[in-house]
Amino acid sequence: MVSYRDSKNHGINATREQYTSFTDESIQGSSDLLRVQKGENISLKYNMSNRKEIAWYHLRAKRFKLLISAQTDITRRKLLTTYNPNRTRLKISTDPWITRATLEISGVTESDSGLYFCGTKSDTTEMHFDRPIRLEIEGQQAEDRCTELPKEADNTDEVTLTERVLMFGGVGLAILVFFLATVIAGRIIHHRGWQKGWSAAKRSSRIHHKSAK
Repeated sequence: MVSYRDSKNHGINATREQYTSFTDESIQGSSDLLRVQKGENISLKYNMSNRKEIAWYHLRAKRFKLLISAQTDITRRKLLTTYNPNRTRLKISTDPWITRATLEISGVTESDSGLYFCGTKSDTTEMHFDRPIRLEIEGQQAEDRCTELPKEADNTDEVTLTERVLMFGGVGLAILVFFLATVIAGRIIHHRGWQKGWSAAKRSSRIHHKSAK
């Protein structure tokens, strides 16, 4: 894993081939917006003056992915692609003097939305980044909101159902406790009444026995 720092001293961790976690929201907040329609071909340009290497990264759903990278040859007159797993849709082109490099993406889809970071490197070991580009597909946000609303309604129904279960469960428990308390109290009263009646009968029997003598 290589650690890079951009001109604003924001930290970015990335592997050259796979994914890594990315959570620096301060970078996401300072981006240039590009809104396109689904299926369009887009071009993202970046300055390559006095630079030897360039790489484009894509940030989506907190996943930071290397899309494509390239570097100049020994003469610095050609830009050679060094990494591009999606050659059918991605490519880097330059002007004859290699002062500006362009990332070309053909037929954008919803999965292409997100933040695009371009990093360049000269003779130093660090790669420098400028402001990222936020790519949005027209109509995607509205669709996302439509799909989120039923989920919120479902959650509300689930909460309401849970509350009802708890409410009726509490009422049932209270009735059961009241019923048991009533039964127990009745038995206690009955038992005490029976004891009093038995004692009174015994006293009456003794008095009657003494009178007979």
